[in-house]
Amino acid sequence: MPALIVTWGSHMLTKSHLLTLDPDLRAFTLVGAFMGYFALLEVGINAAIGQVMGIEGARLTIVGRNMGFDEKIKTLRALVDFFIVGKEQAQKFDALATRARKCGELRNRIAHTPFRQSPKSDGVEFFLVSAAKKLEFPAMDLSIEDFLAHIDDINQIDNDLRSLENKTSLQRVAEALMTATGAKDSVTDTASIFGGLFGLGSAFLDEETKP
Repeated sequence: MPALIVTWGSHMLTKSHLLTLDPDLRAFTLVGAFMGYFALLEVGINAAIGQVMGIEGARLTIVGRNMGFDEKIKTLRALVDFFIVGKEQAQKFDALATRARKCGELRNRIAHTPFRQSPKSDGVEFFLVSAAKKLEFPAMDLSIEDFLAHIDDINQIDNDLRSLENKTSLQRVAEALMTATGAKDSVTDTASIFGGLFGLGSAFLDEETKP
C-alpha cells in the first residue's frame, strides 16, 4: 500500500514526519488535521446547499449555521433525488453524500471525546462512552495511518462532490425550486409546493430591488 501524503497548509502530513513529533503533540496534530479537513468538506456541502436553494452571502451563512451536518446531507440527498433528471449522476451524488455522512459520524466521535496519545499505537486513544441502552466504554484507537486514510477519504469525497456539482449543474435545481419547472411530471403538485416555499427567496430579492 503506498504511503499516504496529506497537505496541511504549507506542510505535508506524512507518517515519517508525524513520527518525529512528540507523542502528545502528534495526538493533537492528528485530531486537529482531521477536524480541519472535515470543516473544509462541510464548507463544500454548504456551497452545494447555496446552489440548490439559490442563496448566497448572509442568507447562506445563516442557513448553514442553523443546520447540523446530518441535516444538510439529508436535505441535499432528497433535493437531488427529486429534481436532478440524470439518474446516474443523482445516484453518484447520493453515494458520495452517504460516505460524507459516515465521515460526519466519525467527526462527532472525535470532536466530543477526550483523547490522549495512544499507549498501543503511534496515534490517538479516545475515551468513548455509550449510554443509549446501557453504560459501555467502546475501545477506539486510531493510528497515524488510520487518520491519514480518513483525511484522504474526506478530501476525495469533497473533490468528487465538487466535480459532480459542476457536471450536474445544481443551479438547475435552484431554478426548479424557484419556478417549479423541471420537476417530474408525476409530481407537479409537490414541485409547486417546493417552488412556493423557496420562491420566498425571489420575493425577498424583488422587494430589495424596489425603490
